[in-house]
Amino acid sequence: MSMILNIRSLAALCVVVLTPMLVCAHDSINGEARKNYLSRLQEMHATLSGSSAASVRAKSLYQIALTLDEIRELFNQDIISHGIVKGLETSLLLTELSRSDKLEASPKTGLYLSHLQKYREAIRLDPRAPYMDHARYMLLKSHFYDSFSDNPLKPFSQTKEELSDMISLGEGLLKSKNPQISAEELRFILGIHYLQAISEQIISHDEAHKKLKKLVQELHKDYPQSLKLLTLESLMQ
Repeated sequence: MSMILNIRSLAALCVVVLTPMLVCAHDSINGEARKNYLSRLQEMHATLSGSSAASVRAKSLYQIALTLDEIRELFNQDIISHGIVKGLETSLLLTELSRSDKLEASPKTGLYLSHLQKYREAIRLDPRAPYMDHARYMLLKSHFYDSFSDNPLKPFSQTKEELSDMISLGEGLLKSKNPQISAEELRFILGIHYLQAISEQIISHDEAHKKLKKLVQELHKDYPQSLKLLTLESLMQ
């Protein structure tokens, strides 16, 4: 059970390792960083008018969603580490975002949530764009980590339709060659969704376990030291 409780901490640690600027979230937002974030967002919002091509709007929505996810991870690291968002520039950025790209905090966890709808709209507008596999991956990943607190098998409010959509999304990414997609993370999340699907009777027990077995074998082969693998196997018991 302790492994289950550490999933969110593990995800937070991965963010810190993969993004050096997150090591000290309250120190990473200085005046220059705040202005750069706001400038980037303003430029991308300027291309969202109805006169812009669908492909242009799609890319801007994708980039806005990525930027907001980068910012919210900084904020969430502060909350995880200190219980609050710290630093004057960080607080100013949070206030300024409320005017156009307000970040909502989860009433369950107190952490800031991803702008999932922006990913969805980008995918709808230009589904074949070369960066869309990454947009789909970010949608899958953000939906997953926003959906629970301690136990991923007990999401707060995930409908059967949403779960089916996430499974289809994950399975569609298994063959993606996009270097921004973590095959380890993807298989882990998909494996959890298969376990949820068994509970929700969306997939037959035999079919789900067949798919799970394949995912676990691939994780053992490619990531034998993976903590996510250990977590998935623990949840399968």
